[in-house]
Amino acid sequence: MSSAPNMPKEGFPQVSDAGLKNNATDRIAAVARALAGAVPGVGSVLAEVISAAIPRQRVDRIGDFLIRLASQVERLSAGDKLNNQANFPLIEEGVSQAARAFSSVRREYLARCVAHGVDAAEQSKMAELKVLQVLGELGDDDLLVLDAVGDPNGWDKLAALRPSLMRIGASDEVRMKGELYQASLRKLVAVGALSFSMYSDEHQLPKYERNGELKGNHYISALGRLILLRTGLSQPGSD
Repeated sequence: MSSAPNMPKEGFPQVSDAGLKNNATDRIAAVARALAGAVPGVGSVLAEVISAAIPRQRVDRIGDFLIRLASQVERLSAGDKLNNQANFPLIEEGVSQAARAFSSVRREYLARCVAHGVDAAEQSKMAELKVLQVLGELGDDDLLVLDAVGDPNGWDKLAALRPSLMRIGASDEVRMKGELYQASLRKLVAVGALSFSMYSDEHQLPKYERNGELKGNHYISALGRLILLRTGLSQPGSD
């Protein structure tokens, strides 16, 4: 499981800035036209819902996200649910995150997550919004660690991310790799995507690593699994 989804390389119209005024209204109109052309019906509704909520944002990224979102909503046959006002917080949160998302891979994760929320039952929408908000707290490096820990066969992934045992005199590169890996683990535990089981000795006292970190085992939580599912990093029944 847990390999990153194949990102679409073709099929999405590109939103060009050429010839546009330095004016948010004109830029949004261009995005709306491209979106409506990408997925007729669904695209036009999305453009209408969002256009009032993005004053002078990074419209190139937002446009790419909306096109991907329209495609995902169409895939789920959920276009008729877009006009439901309960979905507006999800879409607005997705747009807000997409404006800061540098990579197309990240915008695809966001589109998949928002589309699932749009398609969700009314009573589940707040939970889907929470998943999206937690995703916004995680960097791409954190998602790689979450994916590796959550994969029952992810030893090779963990080996690539986790440094070998650090020894006295280890290079700065090795030390930095270890510190970044530990930082991702701490963040994932803090947001509830991973859980931590502490090791103890025969007296039920905690054990510690040489660097002072608690000894224990990290494992993926229900929230962590849901994040992987919503972003497409894992598939249902793959664990």
